[in-house]
Amino acid sequence: MNERFKQIRKDQGLTQTEFALKLNLKRAAVGNYDIGRTVLTDRTIADVCRVFNVNEEWLRTGVGDMYRPPMEKGNELVELIADLVQTDDDFSKQFIIEYLKLSEDEKELIKKVIRNVKDYL
Repeated sequence: MNERFKQIRKDQGLTQTEFALKLNLKRAAVGNYDIGRTVLTDRTIADVCRVFNVNEEWLRTGVGDMYRPPMEKGNELVELIADLVQTDDDFSKQFIIEYLKLSEDEKELIKKVIRNVKDYL
């Protein structure tokens, strides 16, 4: 899996530092993943797949295509919803856009966090 991680970085034409910035990791963590010193975490796998549109099955097992097919209709839907949001708050719009791009498991995690915050308030 670490070799495929490195392959994505190289395919994107990114240095370890640039790749780390896009994934909110330290450069040293990317280096350790690249050489197989550290096992990829589920969180890092999810981030790589989301940020670079990578097929998670390929990253984990090497089966299938490296990248997921572009979801043009999904992107159109995201843009339409963003246009419909009646707010001048750029953060809220971006939050909605990013939320819609998440996997169902990631959405469930966000919902749980929001419910906990709501209950706390």
